[in-house]
Amino acid sequence: MQQKRPLEIDPRILAEAAEWFALFRSGRVQANETAQWQAWLAAHPDHQTAWSRVEFHIERFKALPPKAALAALTAPDLQRRRAIKHLVLLGGVGLASWQFSRAGYWQAWTADYHVAQGQIQTITLADGSTVAMDSGSALNVAFGADLRRLQLVSGEIYIETAKDNAGWQRPFVVDTQDGRVRALGTRFSVSQQADRSEVTVFADSVEIQPIHPNSPKQQLHAGQNTRFAADRIEPIQPNKLDKPAWTQGVIVADDIPLSEFLLQLNRYRQGYITCAPEIADMRIIGSFPLKDTDKILASLATNLPVKLTNPLPLWVKVLPR
Repeated sequence: MQQKRPLEIDPRILAEAAEWFALFRSGRVQANETAQWQAWLAAHPDHQTAWSRVEFHIERFKALPPKAALAALTAPDLQRRRAIKHLVLLGGVGLASWQFSRAGYWQAWTADYHVAQGQIQTITLADGSTVAMDSGSALNVAFGADLRRLQLVSGEIYIETAKDNAGWQRPFVVDTQDGRVRALGTRFSVSQQADRSEVTVFADSVEIQPIHPNSPKQQLHAGQNTRFAADRIEPIQPNKLDKPAWTQGVIVADDIPLSEFLLQLNRYRQGYITCAPEIADMRIIGSFPLKDTDKILASLATNLPVKLTNPLPLWVKVLPR
């Protein structure tokens, strides 16, 4: 039996966090509900962790206040950008969590490369290396005389490194908010999550160095995966994939809770999906093509004892049938 990873969250708590998030985003929250949310958030440390997890998975407009966020999702692109800029210049988004995440949103928006919600993009770097960027990802590139450096601002990237074509062997590194991943001639992926970073190696190896100066380095080899924070590296886990599933246009559920699956699926569509807490820990197994997320939701309703409802536009809620 595979060891449970540290910092995993009860699926029912994830479902509760997603429900709160969707309520705030709907623009129909009442004053007493704000107080109830704050009490829920303070009731247990896992509630704050779950809230951060939901914010990471849900699309990139999490920095906006609720009513503006819903409007921005349906506005034309130019109008959306102007509205967001105006709101941030005014300042004050109401809830502390949105205010806290605002700086991270603008880092993503102004990055060298950023991928829209539901899109996947592949870029070729100056040295011939390729980087596939997952939905909602943002990346800065800085190639200098001594270093080939990527800064992952948000989301997930999959990298196939090339030999340095500049005539000397400059190290190839990916920096996250938690530390540095150095490629040792390899294929690997890196994701920036709300409270940590994750690395998976598909060929050769990488070296992980958390940002805290007293944290030891750790090598990760092909077929291995781990997550790390600024001051620690978590236990190594096995990985059986040849490359991330999203680079092949699918989302893979390997016996994961329904709440976690829906959070992942939400990254590839506009709006938000939630589920009732009583079905949050229902296990999901399978491979689902990402080109039609409505079809994925319909297949859940066909094959599981669940039904789909639409409390508001852009909000799909999964309930027990």
